This record gives sequence, structure tokens and C-alpha cells, in this order.
Amino acid sequence: MANASLVKGKKILVTGGLGFIGFNAVCHFVQNNQVYVIDDGSRIGVERNIKVLQKLNVGFSKIDISDFKALREIFYTFNPDVVIHMAAQVAVTLSITNPVRDFRSNLLGSFNLAELARHSKTKPIILYASTNKVYGCTGDEEIVLKNDRYLIKNASGFSEERPVAFETPYGCSKGAAEQYFVDYWQTYNVPTVIFRQSCIYGPHQYGMEDQGWLVWFVICALLDRPLTIFGDGKQVRDVLYIDDLIDLYELALAKIDLVKGEIFNIGGGPANTLSLNELVRLLEEKTKKHLKVSYEAWRLGDQKVYISDIRKAERLLGWVPKVGSQEGVEKLMDWVMANRTHIAGVNEQQEQIKKQKEVSIVIPARNEEKNIGTVLDEVELFMANSPYSYEVIVVDDRSTDKTAEVARKYPFVQVIDNKYNSGKGSALRFGFEVATGKYLVMMDADYSHDASDLSAMIEEVKRHRGLVIASRITGGSEEYTRVRAFGNIVLTWLFGLLHGRYLSDALNGYKAFHRDIYDQFEYTSKAYEIEIELLANALRLKRPITEIPSRERSRLSGKAKSSIIRHGTRFAWRIILESFRHPTEKPFKRGY
Repeated sequence: MANASLVKGKKILVTGGLGFIGFNAVCHFVQNNQVYVIDDGSRIGVERNIKVLQKLNVGFSKIDISDFKALREIFYTFNPDVVIHMAAQVAVTLSITNPVRDFRSNLLGSFNLAELARHSKTKPIILYASTNKVYGCTGDEEIVLKNDRYLIKNASGFSEERPVAFETPYGCSKGAAEQYFVDYWQTYNVPTVIFRQSCIYGPHQYGMEDQGWLVWFVICALLDRPLTIFGDGKQVRDVLYIDDLIDLYELALAKIDLVKGEIFNIGGGPANTLSLNELVRLLEEKTKKHLKVSYEAWRLGDQKVYISDIRKAERLLGWVPKVGSQEGVEKLMDWVMANRTHIAGVNEQQEQIKKQKEVSIVIPARNEEKNIGTVLDEVELFMANSPYSYEVIVVDDRSTDKTAEVARKYPFVQVIDNKYNSGKGSALRFGFEVATGKYLVMMDADYSHDASDLSAMIEEVKRHRGLVIASRITGGSEEYTRVRAFGNIVLTWLFGLLHGRYLSDALNGYKAFHRDIYDQFEYTSKAYEIEIELLANALRLKRPITEIPSRERSRLSGKAKSSIIRHGTRFAWRIILESFRHPTEKPFKRGY
């Protein structure tokens, strides 16, 4: 652990307190302070950390800091003196594939904290963990290759005077948050300190290929895993053991009047640098075995060399790292060996998640030969520009034309025959049972549903893990007749009256939802009324139901298969039935 505490009797809120740095900060500061943790709990393996928090009598709330309402309630209830802000999406690669999530976690969440601090009477100190990635890729003109490693001409490293260069969504989001914290000190007198951190490593870190590279190398070496290096392995980083970083946080809080509004480049500095190849050789020396290493192309945003100039922290706070790189690696190896069973389990879960599809799009189709190809073309275009992993399942509901034949021409589509009685509800039920995604989407095969709305629907359902309706009432419809519109309004009103959740378009078949809503109960719908059954079960699970505007287009070819009278009657009866029915729970539920 870090040195004895200089900060005592404070109320300290740690965001991202289940993560590597945040958890170490909690374990240190709880010895002499009251600590509260908020974290979205999204990382694999944090269940162990939650149990430790309980033993330490540390308060904990599982929330996303982009949720301002939830964050505000905790902030003003706890009323912190200090905020140690660690919560973030931390991987450059994930920011590139999913910039929306990166924005919400890193920028919107940080802005929420700054706003709450601005309106707080106590004006809490905010320590913000930023990143060296705000500098982008270092210019080649500053780099030299010497002794099989890249170096910069300035032996002291990169100082805080270096201009920032946001070259990835991750760098943009972290850098923009920095500017808000600086401005909130200058404009609103909120005491903030920003640490642009380099490679931090130590206990309670699990690592992946795209984050926590040093511990990932150690894990691969000790668990006999193959190791992939992106680039030539000559890239160099300064490395800092976690205890030294916590000591710095301690000093910054104790001497806040000296450093509020300041930005620091923080890492091991020139005395503690390693190239990737050098770490491989060090681990081979320590383990007495040859590592299985392969090399792949450089990744976007990778820096050939980054070394922190840490003289500003030394000058203002008297701080210098105490744990050398070799000693720190040995400490980390000891921790990994002591926890290798748990770490192996965490890594196995990480690998399983990589293989899972995040979203399953289920399309029931009967005699849609002239429409299904256009629908799948649009879905394919959407998937090509989306950060999520998908599977598309077309359920052929006893078509007598070439619907299934057309769908099978698309390599990304799985075509299955409805094993239940014919009907939209039956086809969807079979498709949901075959689907593997964490989130399920139902859409029609007649081109009436616009695939460009999928992005907003999936982001919304991921946010609250409930159900999202693409509303024709707020988005418009090219197929609505006055009779259909009136019927929809009446039936939607009836649903609200009997179920206590008033919506604009309960009947629309364009929905996205967390698969728990399907897996929890046995479904019985055979036709369109499955849309009501889904809503009722979402409410039974106390899951949110929200709507986004979506324009319903005219079908490309053929006539609508729904009957206003016949299916309207079935909708009405199902709405009434679900108000008093107690559905059977499934004996087996998938763990998502």
C-alpha cells in the first residue's frame, strides 16, 4: 500500500471505484476517511471488489455517471469534500468502435460531476485522472531509434507545455473533460487537479490486449498464454507503480492550495521506462521460459514513445516515484501468482464475451420475397457502420414464395423455419429462442421499419436494460389510415389504463429490449399480440419502457397482413388478459 495518510476525516467520493486505480485509492483512503464508491459495474471481475467494499464498510451505488439524476441524488446525499474521478471508458480501440459510449462515459459524465461541484456549497476538490493520449501520436521528427528502442531527443520527457493533439475519440473525450475542469476552477472556483497519466500498473489490475498492457504481458507470461504485440515492440513507455500514484493523490489533496487548477504529466519518468520487447525479455528472465509472442500491425493512435516529464510534480509537491520498474514488475508478478485462479477465470469470461453477439435482429417473414432483400441490404449497411456485434435471424413463417431463398444469399443472415404454429408471434418466439444476443430487436420484413433508427434504439436499451419502442406517433407514418390511427390510440390508451404505463405507440412491432424480458417468462402469443406480452413482462420486471421517434414507411410491395378488426380484437383481449395474468417463469434463464 501507499504511505501513511496525510488526509484524514474527509468524505471522499470515488467514481469508477471498482476499477484498478479507483479500487486501490479506496483501499488506501478508507483507513482515515469516509469513502463512497460509484461505478457502473461493467468490468469483468469486479464482484470480488464489491465484497471487499462491504468488508471495509464503504458505501457503493451501481450507476453510470452519465445519468445525471442518479448521480445528483448520491452526490448531494453524501456531500463529498473530495471527488477522485476515475470513472471512464479507458481503451483507445473501444473509443474508435463505439465513440458514443466513450463520449457519455468520459465527457458527459465528467461534465455532470463538474456541474454538481459548481452548485455544491462545499466546492469539493476534484482529482481527475486523464491520459497521455491527449497528446496524440508523437511526431517522428522527435524520435530516434537506439539500442532496439524508440527514444525522444528530450531526455526529460514530454512536459505539460506540449500542445495537445486529440487524434482518437478517447483523446478527444478525455481532453475535452480536462478543459471543463480547468475552466470550472477559473470560472466557478471549483478546485480541480488534472493528472495526465502514463502507464500505471499494480495489484487488482486484470488487463486486456487493448488496456493495461504491462499487466497483460505479466498474465500471459505466468499463465502460459500467447502474446500479441501491435507494432514492432520497440515502443517505449514510462511505467508507474500504483502505490506511487496514490502517494501523489495524497500529496495533492494535502497541498491543494499549491496545485488547484494545475495539470501534471504523471508516470514513472525517464528513470522508469520499458519497451514492450524489453518487458518480454524481463519476464522470460524471471519465469525462466520462452514467451509465445507474435507481431501485428500498428493500431490507430499508438505512440512510438511516451515518457512523462514529472519535474513539475517534484517541484510543487516534492513527489518522485519510489518503486523502480523492475521491483514493480516483481511485485505485480507476485500478486498475479497469488491470484492466478481468479485472474484466469476473469480472462476466460473476457474471452467468452468477445465471442458473444451483442445484438440479435430477428425478422419474421412470410411471403416477403420482393421486400426482404431491400430490408437486408439496409441492415447490412447499418451493421457496417455500427460499433456493435450483430447476428441477423430471418424466421421463415411457412412462405410459399422465395423469401427464404433470397435471405440465404446474405452471408450474415441465419435463416430458420418457424417450428411453431404459423403467425408473427410464434415466429418471433422461435427467433428469440435461437438468438444469442444480449439485446434483441424485432423488425418487419416489409421495409416499413427504418434501419437507421437501430442505432438510437440500441443505445437507449443498453442505457437502461429495458425496452424501447420506435414510435410512429412521434415519428410519423406513411401507412396510417384514420381508422388504423384511431384504433392504435384507443388500444394504447387501454394499455396505459390497465397497466399504469401510458405510451404513444404500444402496438408498433419495431422494438428493442434486453433479453431478460424474454428469457424470464414463458411466452404464449401466436400473432401480433406478442407486442403487448413483451410490454407487460417488461413492467413485471420493473424495467423501463421508453420510446424514440421513428417514421413508418410504406411497404415496398404487397398488402399489409394485419387485419384492423381481427387483430385489433386480439390486441384488446391481450391487453385485458395481461392485466391479471400471472405468466409462468422459465426454469432456466441465461445469465447476461
